Amino acid sequence: MTPDLAQSVPNLISDKLVTLAADGSASLEGGRCKACAALSFPRAEVCTECLSLEVDGTALSSEGRLYSYSVVHQAPKGWKVPYALGYVDLPEGVRVLAHIDAPLQAIAIDQPVRLSLGVVATDASGADLSTYTFVPA
Repeated sequence: MTPDLAQSVPNLISDKLVTLAADGSASLEGGRCKACAALSFPRAEVCTECLSLEVDGTALSSEGRLYSYSVVHQAPKGWKVPYALGYVDLPEGVRVLAHIDAPLQAIAIDQPVRLSLGVVATDASGADLSTYTFVPA
């Protein structure tokens, strides 16, 4: 289920992974090395290619293709199960691990997907916790 971002600001699991625009749209916050231009997600503190400490934040593409996925049936308390967890290949060459927010029968390897925000769990007080997800494009 995707929250209505125009109505409320979601309770994000981590604010370091996603940037929210004023209109409620989301973008993945990756990293780009100043020395060698290598990309990372999540943003690396140290470049994994050249070990530079100069890694700037950069927005990554919001569309990609589902490389592979698995259905998860056990999770920590508060997480909704079952859910699909998959690798999404972005056009920049970055592979992102993410929840795939779709009915399980609607998920297929190599299908186009787009970035979304979804409620994936609840915290100890019962409040929804959201994070980046991908949905069929």
